[in-house]
Amino acid sequence: MFSDVIEAAVTTLQRSAMNTWDTYDLERHERALDELLRDHENTSGSAWHRIRSAKGHAYEVLERRKVIAPRDPVHAILCEPSYTEHGFYKAEWLDWIRTEPMFNIIDRTILRSLAVGEDAETLAARHNLPLPRMRQRISRARRVARQARANLDLAQ
Repeated sequence: MFSDVIEAAVTTLQRSAMNTWDTYDLERHERALDELLRDHENTSGSAWHRIRSAKGHAYEVLERRKVIAPRDPVHAILCEPSYTEHGFYKAEWLDWIRTEPMFNIIDRTILRSLAVGEDAETLAARHNLPLPRMRQRISRARRVARQARANLDLAQ
């Protein structure tokens, strides 16, 4: 029998895994789900806290694996490209942007575009807005993100 906290965490992680195509992110979700299911009767903490903890432990396992069995550069050229080092944190940010309840649709869209490398000029052209107006929207979205991040840090 699952506790309500674990059931909510597992459901959230499964939904999140269904929305990603990145193999690293999928493996991280799978390892986090395994950890949650191993301790399925534990009711401590919120579902969000348990997800974050499980994903953090999964990250540590995957990092240790890279140290133990580094990829051979020749093998990497012959194989299908998988991920790059800088992509780990981008996946974290995109996941946070997608799931943070403080963001409205405009903030979420702007922050996601910025996280994947777009700039104010590109966004202004795409949304048919003057550049100063887009910069204002970006500034507001970043302010909301800073507030959400501060709330996240306080909750820990």
